[in-house]
Amino acid sequence: MRILQRMCFIIAVVVVTGCAHPMVISPDISKIERDNTQPIDKNVGYYMAPDAREKAVTTPGGGGDMVTYQPYKDIEAGFYKMLSNVFKNVTVLKSSNDAATISKQSISYVITPVIATNSSSSSILTWPPTRFTVTLTCNIADSHGKPVTIISVTGEGQAEFDEFKHNFSLSGERAAQDALLKMQRALLNAPDLRN
Repeated sequence: MRILQRMCFIIAVVVVTGCAHPMVISPDISKIERDNTQPIDKNVGYYMAPDAREKAVTTPGGGGDMVTYQPYKDIEAGFYKMLSNVFKNVTVLKSSNDAATISKQSISYVITPVIATNSSSSSILTWPPTRFTVTLTCNIADSHGKPVTIISVTGEGQAEFDEFKHNFSLSGERAAQDALLKMQRALLNAPDLRN
């Protein structure tokens, strides 16, 4: 009898919590376009820690289910493209204080991104999230590690069932794209970065 009760409890927990469906929230890089603002004539490097790059995040989907994805890995190519639209040259750093590369590439700023995400859905029948947010923060320091500025933006993405029936990640992709384009504008408009 006790075994039957435990099995029923486990089944109830699985039903209530649902399951985590894999997603990829990589934006369409072709839509991360340079605007008409004059780029910043500086070389920059950015650093993503290996554990951040591999970090899996789980957030709510629809129907009581969850979705899981790797925000840093998924967004990195778009992040590189966005920085390339803003600055003269972009280098991926091995560490935040990679002195040899910083010197060799004449890097003026070191950028460390921080990504936070959330998702939700109004659907009780389907698992893909209909609403998604990506908060992208860039911690920017000079070549000696002295803080210059912190810029944070939040991208939003929405998708309805008739849109995502062939692309379950659509709301996440749209949120990532929105965050990158907002960050691009914010960086280009930051007076501290043009000094």
